[in-house]
Amino acid sequence: GAPLGYPHSPSTALLCCFEAGPAMKFVSVLGGAEPASFSEAVLNGWAPDGGMYWPAAVEPVSPRTLSAWESLSYPRLCEEVLKRFIAADDPDVTPLDLAGIVSAAFSSFGDAEVVSLRPLSDELHVAELWHGPTLAFKDLGMSVLGRTLSHLLRRRRQRLTLLVGTSGDTGSSAMEAVRGLEGIEILVLYPLQGCSSISPVQELQMTSVARAASNVHLIGVEGSSDDLDVPLERAFRDAAFKRAHRLGSVNSVNVVRLLVQVVHYFYAYLRLPEGDLRPPEGSSERRARVAVPCGAGGHLAAGLLAQQMGLPITLLAATNANDALHRLLATGELRAHGTVSQTASPSMDIQVPYNVWRLLFVASGGDAAAVRGWQADFGAGGLTLPPRVREWLRVRVASAAVDDALTLRTMLETHQRCGYLLDPHTAVGVAAAQIAAEEESCAARVPTLCLGCAHPIKFLPTVAAAFGCSAPRALALASGPAGHRCVEAVGQLAQQAKQGYPAAGWVPPGCCAVLRKGEAWQGGGAPP
Repeated sequence: GAPLGYPHSPSTALLCCFEAGPAMKFVSVLGGAEPASFSEAVLNGWAPDGGMYWPAAVEPVSPRTLSAWESLSYPRLCEEVLKRFIAADDPDVTPLDLAGIVSAAFSSFGDAEVVSLRPLSDELHVAELWHGPTLAFKDLGMSVLGRTLSHLLRRRRQRLTLLVGTSGDTGSSAMEAVRGLEGIEILVLYPLQGCSSISPVQELQMTSVARAASNVHLIGVEGSSDDLDVPLERAFRDAAFKRAHRLGSVNSVNVVRLLVQVVHYFYAYLRLPEGDLRPPEGSSERRARVAVPCGAGGHLAAGLLAQQMGLPITLLAATNANDALHRLLATGELRAHGTVSQTASPSMDIQVPYNVWRLLFVASGGDAAAVRGWQADFGAGGLTLPPRVREWLRVRVASAAVDDALTLRTMLETHQRCGYLLDPHTAVGVAAAQIAAEEESCAARVPTLCLGCAHPIKFLPTVAAAFGCSAPRALALASGPAGHRCVEAVGQLAQQAKQGYPAAGWVPPGCCAVLRKGEAWQGGGAPP
């Protein structure tokens, strides 16, 4: 394979990996770890040098293969994409193993198609990625990852403890994916209500599973999602500690999450109506834009990988008021120590988008030394990208920041216009797509897909704020589609969920501990 679309010649180390290294390997974006097989990368989560993994070689998808993929179901397409990153002679994951893993992963989804496309206009579609058990897009990657981990651990007769930090949806999705699975314990840290904009339904989804499953453990944190990432990152960077305690990750750091998110892009693109994929003026290639609501940047990294595989898309990174990623793309600068704002889209309330190192690894031509330098600069206060890297990103990734007022207005106006209720995260993406369309001439416009993050029933207080209605009315608005078993199950939780806590110092049932402000859990420093 060969690197696609780099702005200049790749580093010597990367060229060696492409030309002479073993096939189907993953390299650390920091360059300080040996290339890992698919199985090793999955079990490691983070590379031993503290970096994230990226495929060492990316084979472009031929037009013939892309055409053949048009008829595949989402599970079958998932198999085909994952196969491209697993060695054909891998003894740990055979094609038959992979088929079984993928088939089981989506068996509990509420829509037979797994992912559905919903038109909002002739030029804008939402790819509904939320049909899984917790009604979040993360169920797709997490379900495959949980079963992949369980399969590998059984085969190797090993155990693993998963450490997970969540700003909202990752925690419940990870818990649901591994509950009851042999050989896996999971410990999730989440920001308590009042310290974040986590919704009561999101919290209840986590506490309910923690109370019911013996291998699931939950810790509340008096701090933001960025605050709780600090001790987690410290644990993963301590190689001896990580090895002694058999720690693994299911955040978007894990390569399975990255690869399954690539599937979304191909599947949604191939489901666009043929007439919508008209070539832009002066081009013969049928292109599309994908609006990507961004938090930690995992979906955006997957979009770059889809581009490397040859999918003819451009990306639109959509952030809320926590706009560090937007500022990086717009100005080439990323500053440390930004304050996290609580917004109507809580799963995106992140000021340290840790997948940025993957983005910069690709944009720099696989220059791990440059990534290490930028990481050091960021740790010292901030980084500034060189012009060539900014230009490489500019032609592939646009960006926009959307405030809460526009998010709520987009939810309301979309429902008024076409009877479709967006969750607040997807609304950020739709609003960004509409901003981009307004700035273009009609001739230059291409069809836009917005990645649909979650179902609105998880965010009833935000629905009520957008529509200026009561809580019962918000529940009624968000309760469709009828007969969707996952929506109905979460709807029952929504009726039980309570805003806020009954008293100061209260420990939510299901939490095994709470990390309080002023305690030493952050290495001697209290969260801001």
